Amino acid sequence: MPAAPAESKVLVTGANGFIAIWVIRTLLGQDFHVRGTIRSSAKGAHLEEVFKAYGDKLELVVVPDMEKEGAFDEAVKGVTAIEHIASPYHYDAEDPAEIIDPAVRGTLNILKSALKEGTSLKRVVYTTSTASVVRPTTVPLVFTEADWNEAAIEEVRTMCRDAPGYIKYFASKTIAEKGKP
Repeated sequence: MPAAPAESKVLVTGANGFIAIWVIRTLLGQDFHVRGTIRSSAKGAHLEEVFKAYGDKLELVVVPDMEKEGAFDEAVKGVTAIEHIASPYHYDAEDPAEIIDPAVRGTLNILKSALKEGTSLKRVVYTTSTASVVRPTTVPLVFTEADWNEAAIEEVRTMCRDAPGYIKYFASKTIAEKGKP
């Protein structure tokens, strides 16, 4: 798959998140134009301040609910590449579905929107987390694309609302990347 040429536009989802901010900084530093998604205008205020030296190379668009069908349809228009980073990240959800459903549906929705955009889109990068592969162990392991954090998924199935918040997050990242529980 061809690399996106410098000065092309890259969509970065979850633009106000920790990893996304560093991705945006790197892209802007390499002369890319960046369109970042945020859930509300308020979520983007600090980004405008941090990246004001880049002028109009950073554009922020509000995608209030990535679970909604077509949520990213407008955001993907005219981009050459997508960096999908957005995922709910909080530990206070009682119901695991509050974390898992948006992670899975958001990933499916960005991919559906990418398909609709057609051939102008050259690359989609899905940024996940070590949360999708790590599991409790004392033995050193080398992880590959065949490894999944099934322990987190099982713990959420077993404990449901009583599962610790970080385990719900781990399960959400695993299920979103796998595309199934």
